Amino acid sequence: MTLMNNFYKIFCALTAALMISALIASFLFIYEAKTIILDWEIICFNSSSAVMSVLFDWMSLVFLSTVMLITASICIFSSYYMKGETNKTRFISLLMLFVASMVCLIMSPNLVSLLLGWDGLGLTSYVLVVYYQNESSCNAGMLTILSNRVGDVAILMTIAILSYTGSWNFFCLDKVNHFMIPFFILLAGATKSAQIPFSAWLPAAMAAPTPVSALVHSSTLVTAGVYLIIRFFHILEKSVFLQVLLVVSIMTMFMAGWGANFETDLKKIVALSTLSQLGLMMMVLSMGMKNIAFFHMISHAMFKSTLFMAAGVMIHMSQSTQDSRFMSSMTSSSPTLMVMFSVMNLSLLGFPFLSGFFSKDLALELTFSELHNSLLQVLILMATGMTVAYSLRVMFLAMTSAMSTKVVHSLEDSDKTVITSMMTLFIMGIMVGYLFSWLFMWSAHAPVMPTLNKYSVLTVMFASSALIIPFLTQQILNNSSPKSTLLTTSSSKMLNLPFLSTKYLIKSSLTVGRVSFQLMDKGWLEAYPPKKVTLMFGYYSQLIQKSQSTVLVSAYLITFILLAMAALAF
Repeated sequence: MTLMNNFYKIFCALTAALMISALIASFLFIYEAKTIILDWEIICFNSSSAVMSVLFDWMSLVFLSTVMLITASICIFSSYYMKGETNKTRFISLLMLFVASMVCLIMSPNLVSLLLGWDGLGLTSYVLVVYYQNESSCNAGMLTILSNRVGDVAILMTIAILSYTGSWNFFCLDKVNHFMIPFFILLAGATKSAQIPFSAWLPAAMAAPTPVSALVHSSTLVTAGVYLIIRFFHILEKSVFLQVLLVVSIMTMFMAGWGANFETDLKKIVALSTLSQLGLMMMVLSMGMKNIAFFHMISHAMFKSTLFMAAGVMIHMSQSTQDSRFMSSMTSSSPTLMVMFSVMNLSLLGFPFLSGFFSKDLALELTFSELHNSLLQVLILMATGMTVAYSLRVMFLAMTSAMSTKVVHSLEDSDKTVITSMMTLFIMGIMVGYLFSWLFMWSAHAPVMPTLNKYSVLTVMFASSALIIPFLTQQILNNSSPKSTLLTTSSSKMLNLPFLSTKYLIKSSLTVGRVSFQLMDKGWLEAYPPKKVTLMFGYYSQLIQKSQSTVLVSAYLITFILLAMAALAF
């Protein structure tokens, strides 16, 4: 146990040191406008070279420092959450492999070396999702890895198409002449960041341990697709596929917000909020604002990882119950935890002057200034309002004194390890938006827009709060939950998207295979020509066999003897 604790401390110290170094270097790189690329040529064949590359610029270093900070906090949190686990060594080793794959992805400007990190993320995330080795974990793991394999194939196709250029260093490409490269890159990003129709795997991956969800499904794996598109944006910015991504991302925002309002599993609610924010990042990217998308990706990573950790502690204290309806009266038993949980929820919904406000409000305001489609604007406003609704719903259920709670004698803020691991991310979840906007997003230009566009987001936030609070109050006073209907059931299941992306596709492909087997393999392909040829050869072979029977041979001999005797007689 002591050896394992020392291992945790060493790993946390290394990640913290790497985080500080990367953060300091990012300041130097952005203020000196410097970029460094290190290449190591592995093999060269016919003017095409496979190169292992490392990229140092302000964006990669800021993202690296964010991942290292969250990793160090999650490592400390894991020593509490996985206290009774017998395979701690395996768990921390898998986390280290995952972080190494993420670092390889972040620092690579080359598709060949990027593929190592990309596939490493998919493999280690699958192993972490199936960590508990039960049926639900296995199903979630298969859905996760098969969905992500679509993106892996898209990366491989991009590598094959780019081979004609003689280099896979996409960072130095000005343009590409093949129209399929933007399609494959956007497809890879959509699968990794769980955009429609690949959204089902993200809530299903909540079968993993909570520390995995806090690291993998808040700031690393799910944002890898966004980061990939940011890096390829100089190639994609004039592509028609960005308009498709705009519609898909807004649909993802709306679907995730709608489903989260009907979901009862606490971890899945947080996962659906992640899905909604990923849709927001993709939407901002499709509008051409890659720096603002990166800004929101960093601020979202801070408060969402804190939310996952707080949710994990609440589940632990509620006797491993993930149903949010049984998590009540925590303000009296766990005040520190509820302060962190509530403030991070307010940051998620974009409450003024918290971290999420600086990035989310700026992104939505600029989107409304550039987007002129009224239907898409209405969907964005509705998705923003639903974010406010489900955030307030979870806070009300956890903070109010409803009678649906279980035994509360074990609910307390007694573990200093939890508070220590969450405190740094909690502070950054409050401050990182302000700091990032001044240190990395400073500009002499301010967006000027009509008053209606400027205050539309805040208006929708306050209107959603005014609508949801009376409903929640009435529900809590009556100690009742909404009745299950077809609408609520399908909504909590993301409009049946898990069924459509798993069972429906499998059933359809099996039906096509069965029909083709009956009609082709056992039908036409068996009868024409193989079976007919077999029957024809069998018929002629029977004739030959009959001609060689004993009766015919005797007749031939008698005829031959008679003819010979007749010839001798004459």
